[in-house]
Amino acid sequence: MSKRAADKTVSAGLEFFSAWFCPYAQRAWIALEHHGLKYRKIEGLLPDAPGEDFKGYKKHPRLLELNPKGLVPTLAEDGMPPVYESSVCVEYIDEIAACCGERPSLMPGTPAERAALRLKVDWINKNLCSPFYQVLVRTSTEDREAALKMLQCSIDELEAWIKGPYFMGEQLTAADIAFIPWAYRILHCKILERFRGPAFALDLATRPKLAKWLDSVLATEAVKATLAEPEALCGTYKRYADNTALSKVAEAVRQGKTADSV
Repeated sequence: MSKRAADKTVSAGLEFFSAWFCPYAQRAWIALEHHGLKYRKIEGLLPDAPGEDFKGYKKHPRLLELNPKGLVPTLAEDGMPPVYESSVCVEYIDEIAACCGERPSLMPGTPAERAALRLKVDWINKNLCSPFYQVLVRTSTEDREAALKMLQCSIDELEAWIKGPYFMGEQLTAADIAFIPWAYRILHCKILERFRGPAFALDLATRPKLAKWLDSVLATEAVKATLAEPEALCGTYKRYADNTALSKVAEAVRQGKTADSV
């Protein structure tokens, strides 16, 4: 993790339960950093054993109190009900930051434009994020290749509607945040290629708008504050690749479901 991210321990009324390796939690983290809100970041998932004895994660007691599913991100303000689900957290953060008015909204435009943006976020979840896990977790070669084909086709579709430098134009929005954690894992850290071989590499040379977008978002301060070291991050996906991961996402994919159904 970056030094800035590691040092982010501001005492505030907003509790942010996260996990440094979780792309869903990273979405909320980017939104918090974008708006410059004060928050207290708490690791909600802790290793269940030291060193090589590690097999999975145990949930922080406070996280389970707020969210019985023990999923991150989870946000809590004093005297208010907890908020979870990553896209909901992003919108929630955007709304509580609106009173400050210092940073651009992540949900800009008219009600119709915001509705269209929510549809983009949903499409990204289903067509760009979920196939990542299907490639990693499923043991069938046919399933992996089908998931890769879906991911490649979806990335080509994304390439066609990127306006630049961000997805919707000059402003970072919730749609960008929806894909940034997976773009970092797929296109920068090359996790699929690392665990599934060169046939699963995704070529940015034929997708110039996506390549420019990736450069833009990874240079954004709010994003840089949330990026884990590539080698450490890759290590967390070994259990997905060898089919021993115990997360709810991994279990869902093994049952033939998609990650976005969790």
